[in-house]
Amino acid sequence: MKIHAIASAALLVATVAQAQYHKYDTWDQNYTVQALLGAVKYDDLKFEVEGSEDIKVDVSTLPQLGGAWTTLPRGERFQYGLECTFLLGFKFDQINHLYLGGSGAYISLSTSMWMFDFSGGAYASLFLDKGSKIRIYAGGGPLMAYADYRSEQDYEDAGTPTVSSSESAFGLGLYARTGVEIRLHHKGMLGVGVRGNWSNMDFTEIGGSTDLSGFAGFITYTAGF
Repeated sequence: MKIHAIASAALLVATVAQAQYHKYDTWDQNYTVQALLGAVKYDDLKFEVEGSEDIKVDVSTLPQLGGAWTTLPRGERFQYGLECTFLLGFKFDQINHLYLGGSGAYISLSTSMWMFDFSGGAYASLFLDKGSKIRIYAGGGPLMAYADYRSEQDYEDAGTPTVSSSESAFGLGLYARTGVEIRLHHKGMLGVGVRGNWSNMDFTEIGGSTDLSGFAGFITYTAGF
């Protein structure tokens, strides 16, 4: 406990000292928080339906929302620092009166997919004008991802029991992102961004793949404080 208290006190002193020597006069000299709202398109993220060799559930496109946080920037018009990002992707679907093919059965299929993505790395930002009205930025680094897929098959034949399946996977990989933003007011900028991610996640037990890669597009709002 004593060592933890000393370490916490040292970190607090270092933060205060940095704040005393850092300018907080304008938005672009502060910490920033960025909100992201968009969707990601993965390459061939599909899962087999039990009882059919031809039908697959396609969850390649997922809505995503999340946020990013950056450290105090270094530099003036050209700035750089560290960032971390959290993204949540999700999709729910239900298909009624689905014909399985060879088995001759009809089912109602309910599926859900959750994708959690936590990443962090370095970023760089450049204001294109002296008034700091427009900026472009880029960032990249390692990522950790966790996914959970669940399905439930209700057979229209009352004598056949419901079949449920689920699979979760954890993966490591890389991400890279870039974007452009325009200042709305003193402490806020609105823009668009794109992001690529590459990771290894094992879904082979339910007919999925082991490599997961995709690209996302976002509307972004960045605030300084």
